[in-house]
Amino acid sequence: MCGIVGYSGKQNSSKIVLEGLKTLEYRGYDSWGIAVQDKNQIKIFKEIGEIKTKLSMLPLPKTSCAIGHTRWATHGGVTMTNAHPHISTTKDFILAQNGIVENYSTLKKMLEKKKYTFKTQTDTEVIVRLIEQQTKKDETFRDSVRKAFNMLEGRNTIIVLDSKEDNHIIAVKNGSPLALGIGKDELFLASDALAFTKYTKDVVFFDNLDLIEIKGNKFKIYDSKTGKEKKYKITKLNSKVEDISKGKYDHFMLKEILEQQDTILKAVNYKLDDLKPLIDIIKKAKRIYITGAGTAGFASGQIAYYLRTISNIDVLDVRPYDFASYFPILKKDDLIIAVSQSGETADTIEVLEYAKELGCTIASIINVEGSTIHRMSDLPYLIHAGPEICVASTKVFTSQCVFGYLLAKSMVGEYTGAREEVESLSSGLREYFTEKVFNHIKKLVRSIKNRNHFFILGKEQNSYIALEGALKIKEISYKHFEGFSAGELKHGVIALIEKGTPVFTIISDDMCSKDLLSATEEVRARGAYTVGVGDSKFRKEECFNFFLPVVKSKELSALSNVVVFQLLSYFLAFSLGNSVDKPRNLAKSVTVK
Repeated sequence: MCGIVGYSGKQNSSKIVLEGLKTLEYRGYDSWGIAVQDKNQIKIFKEIGEIKTKLSMLPLPKTSCAIGHTRWATHGGVTMTNAHPHISTTKDFILAQNGIVENYSTLKKMLEKKKYTFKTQTDTEVIVRLIEQQTKKDETFRDSVRKAFNMLEGRNTIIVLDSKEDNHIIAVKNGSPLALGIGKDELFLASDALAFTKYTKDVVFFDNLDLIEIKGNKFKIYDSKTGKEKKYKITKLNSKVEDISKGKYDHFMLKEILEQQDTILKAVNYKLDDLKPLIDIIKKAKRIYITGAGTAGFASGQIAYYLRTISNIDVLDVRPYDFASYFPILKKDDLIIAVSQSGETADTIEVLEYAKELGCTIASIINVEGSTIHRMSDLPYLIHAGPEICVASTKVFTSQCVFGYLLAKSMVGEYTGAREEVESLSSGLREYFTEKVFNHIKKLVRSIKNRNHFFILGKEQNSYIALEGALKIKEISYKHFEGFSAGELKHGVIALIEKGTPVFTIISDDMCSKDLLSATEEVRARGAYTVGVGDSKFRKEECFNFFLPVVKSKELSALSNVVVFQLLSYFLAFSLGNSVDKPRNLAKSVTVK
């Protein structure tokens, strides 16, 4: 979940690495650091917290080679000592890591018996000491790094800067992402190609256990197990390089919420012929699983709902971290559809690795071109939402859902109608995003901001919206929001309702509306402060203390509803003074288990 950046070339390496780290800060913002090679010495700068230091403030010399790291802490507290990169005892090299060394304790005990000492609480320092041990035995620094890396268990990627040879960087990938950018007389390494697409679109995506050695503007790739050199493929990215800035907005989150009026259109910008291969596989598959974690998990549930209710497809929605119990019944004729924003979600990748080995077909609905899941998929579909910088996902969620809706409608011969419905929602959102609507939501925020426990009721098309709405608000506001199907209310949840408890009811103009009105009456009778979210025809119902109307939509009202919870999350968090784009303890790309 951390971010790694490396550079070797003719430009100021500190500038390139600092820019890259800022781009990758969504991967972790507990601490950060940059190390440069200068006249056979390594010079380091580290800092706790978000990146606020400008290039002119960096006390580092202008050099042509550097590595950097932005951290999401796994082992050891958030301290300067634990911040990456970590330098060797001899100061011959410095290293940064993304991942978790699962056999960390065993390796540390072994090294302590050999009289190695440790200054940090991190598992990363174990890798540094292992390399130090190997340098006493091996002829080349590359072999020392390679053999030390082979002792590690778990999903890990490392980058190492050598002080003894000019512009010498070695990196090894296993599980955690890494890409190489090839520019004119310069090379870039990063956990996400987004960090360097401003400079080049020529990219090499690495396989697990690839070792990359950079010397100046030249590089070679080796198999880290055997040490033998490997061939590689250069991919030219097609994605448009977009401006990664907040523009006129205070936060990326609000900017990305408002961008949904455009991004949902991009997500369905596929011809029917583009969808046909996936449609054919769905029809032939013995069983269909759709999987995703977090917000992508709720998107996968919503997509499964569309496939079941619109196209009568028997699809099973399973979370990747609970998928192992399905492995015994998985067959090679099954289809796995993976949903992920980053395309690097560790739990999801492990499911796909197992399925691929079994011979299953893999499809994916993702946002990042060239990501691990993108490259693993037989049928990858990009939703083209553009970079999503705020940790809390908004525009990617709705884009993935509308793609699933288009797929379901296309399977029953209603491709054109689906496109028209998405276009109608887009137009509606364009008119909906006004100060009048924002002020109405802010009015509600002022009345509930001091409460700590909240509930969201949904049903059928809004069941996953209740879950996603609750997740969105708890991520940013740090308030306890619980979403559940309204059918669960009388099976225990209603015991938690007391006087003044805010309860949100998601109500669309569908067959469930009467049930939801009844459920709202039940919680109101027990003292709840009731808030309706949905079709404006229900705003005058007496059971609601407050009502938040949404964009009118025939079949996509669930997505109209989720937008309100995104806005509510934003304005509530902002009113509480929370870090909106970078909430505590969270990182956007979950690349460790």
